[in-house]
Amino acid sequence: MYNCEGVIVDEPSNLFNEYFATPACSVCKLLEKVMYDQLYDAFKSKFSLDMSGFLRGHSCCTALLKIVDDWRLALDSKKITGTIAIDLSKAFDSICHNLLLAKLRAYGLNCDAIAFFQSNLTDRQQRVKFHSIFSEWRPVKCGVPQGSLLGPLLFNIFLVNDLNFAGQISSLRLYADDTPTYASNRDIITLETSLNLDLDILVTWFSQNYLIVNSIKTPGMILGSHAYVSEFFIGDSQGELSNSLKTLGVTIDNKLTNSEHISNVLKKVYAKIGALRQLKRLMPHSMSLSLYNAYLLPHLEYCSPLLIGSQLNFKL
Repeated sequence: MYNCEGVIVDEPSNLFNEYFATPACSVCKLLEKVMYDQLYDAFKSKFSLDMSGFLRGHSCCTALLKIVDDWRLALDSKKITGTIAIDLSKAFDSICHNLLLAKLRAYGLNCDAIAFFQSNLTDRQQRVKFHSIFSEWRPVKCGVPQGSLLGPLLFNIFLVNDLNFAGQISSLRLYADDTPTYASNRDIITLETSLNLDLDILVTWFSQNYLIVNSIKTPGMILGSHAYVSEFFIGDSQGELSNSLKTLGVTIDNKLTNSEHISNVLKKVYAKIGALRQLKRLMPHSMSLSLYNAYLLPHLEYCSPLLIGSQLNFKL
């Protein structure tokens, strides 16, 4: 059982309608680490090469480098590239326990391992504390425990690895619940048709696995010279095409100049530099350096290899 405290909601009346994450019990961390190591070792050879999330040696940066490199190669070959950044609604909280256990069984886990994961996932309850008010205890009927070691790994097995076998033709670069899909072709109409067919396949797969695509937060982008106005559809909803899209914390424009991302980073950094300048006389140099390393440097270093070759006149 878990008490979720300090949760902020828009209205107190909405308190009991909110769905919250399910953190793992801290006393189970040691056992969880042992099980994580064994499960990871068992699956590391089975994981798709298109996966980047929650894997050793991978990061948001490696995923984005692969995506952008593919797009640059397509542009160099005079191809047009279309990409759709699929957004899932509450993906971690929507994992069906029975289906996850069935997938683990299909991958070859024995009865004892299945029994362990069934015990780990089921019979959980949670409630919410808002000031001095408690909600009723509610059973957690789906989802993997967030804030745990096993949760992201089980999510990878359920969604990310399995999704590669959905039958689509376009490329996927999978990082947790961020699922950019993209394809390239010299003919824009062929590209549009291919992407829409693959989107139908992916949306159907998500539906069959009890997951919902948020069409409102699923943007698209076309890279390359073209005059044709493309359209793509998420189910019955038409998606929105723009000149840039944000994925894995980086804004990528359709010219691959990185100008919009750099501008956004500098705006954040300028504001924090201004605050740091006002405080520098009130604190020792060592503290200023610590604040710089904690609050400024991460903005500048995040996915910085992606910016190599950018020719812009921004000054810091």
